[in-house]
Amino acid sequence: MSRSCVLSLLLVALCSSISNAFIAPVSRLPESISPPAERTALKAIDIVEPSYNLAAGSLGLGLIFGIPGSPLKSRVTAILGGIPLTLFALFLAYQTTTLRFTFDESNFSLVKSSGESTGENVVVGGENVWGYDKFVNYDFFPSQSFPILVYFKETQTPAEYWNIGPGESANSEEALAKGAVPGQVHFFPAIGNSNQLLNGFEKHNCAKIE
Repeated sequence: MSRSCVLSLLLVALCSSISNAFIAPVSRLPESISPPAERTALKAIDIVEPSYNLAAGSLGLGLIFGIPGSPLKSRVTAILGGIPLTLFALFLAYQTTTLRFTFDESNFSLVKSSGESTGENVVVGGENVWGYDKFVNYDFFPSQSFPILVYFKETQTPAEYWNIGPGESANSEEALAKGAVPGQVHFFPAIGNSNQLLNGFEKHNCAKIE
């Protein structure tokens, strides 16, 4: 199997598992999340514009691996690369359409495009709302100019959950010795405008390890 195909599959698996960690459907708004009109009346809210770049890029890769006449097209690449990437692109397009990241006076949040809550985080529980004063780091991977994943780490989540999943490595003795700060790790696909996300983190003085 080609190296590019392996990397593509790893990206698909990683992003899919990360995305699912954020979403749990609910039919009502919790007390901590007010309807859009009410929230706007109470305090200013910056809504990050959606970005379809990641969905479009995944679709492009899927077509390259699977489109007839492509030099990379074969039965193997179509099944292991083209089909999964195309399906993943549709999944990302759906997420980009239905979810929004917001910044208000005190919190960074993940909400539905209607402004409703996404419910409890299905991995560690609690609302998908994080106070700026609880941030200990944030970043973009592989870079802010070419974002695939957006990362942040916070201490709002109860400490017993910090070592779940990628947190085990991020909070290891080796990581802490290199300057990491203990906390709960979050990753999500870059389905929002990365420049606006960066501006929001900086505007609200979210902690960042340089």
